[in-house]
Amino acid sequence: MWSDRSRSRQATYRTESSPFTAGWGEPLQVNRRPGGMLFSNYEKAQIAESVAILTVALALALADGIGPALANLSIFAVKLLMSFAAVMTGFLLHELAHKWMAQKYGCWAEYRGNRNGLLLALLMGAFGFLIAAPGAVMVAGRVTPQQHGHIAAVGPLTNIALALAVLPFYLLLAGAAGPLGWFGVLARFLVIINIILGGFNMIPVPPLDGSKIMAWSSAAWGGIVAGILALAMVYWTIPPF
Repeated sequence: MWSDRSRSRQATYRTESSPFTAGWGEPLQVNRRPGGMLFSNYEKAQIAESVAILTVALALALADGIGPALANLSIFAVKLLMSFAAVMTGFLLHELAHKWMAQKYGCWAEYRGNRNGLLLALLMGAFGFLIAAPGAVMVAGRVTPQQHGHIAAVGPLTNIALALAVLPFYLLLAGAAGPLGWFGVLARFLVIINIILGGFNMIPVPPLDGSKIMAWSSAAWGGIVAGILALAMVYWTIPPF
């Protein structure tokens, strides 16, 4: 349900429970005023839980499982730092971009973690691999197909922008010694993560972003996919300095 009180410039949004929302947290009724991004306390807790669990799950996967991680805690600590950087950028900023655009269009938009998906990711990480469905921004409101496409598109576009932002650091610092070399390794990891996440989300299959973008504009979908492929080619073909 979506309603707008124009006189008070305050909107009330409500989402209803359904079998498809099981494991994604309880729906809320929230009063919103136009302005910047707004977060409920419940949403903040959901974000913190998802970031924490996904960071550990990714670090375990990078360490080849819980056994090698516990055998070399210093290396695991480095994996944790790299995973935290990847989750905070490639995952969280992707989701917050959806939220920002949805709220710009007057929608109710809040992140909900998928606890079942998070626990499954943690289990898989313990065995040295990871396929995760940690959560997503839930959106309710009246939007046109174009606006719906815009809300979906800003997520992968954020991944492209992040990969482009850190690519020069990888190219400049990958061969450096000491701490600068470590930053080069981190930059390389962030480029790869954002290319993978952006590309995966562009698969035109519900509920991924690509299906919503394709429903709005096949040209926009093709342009974003072309941008991701071009970025991947640049990464693979240009050697670090």
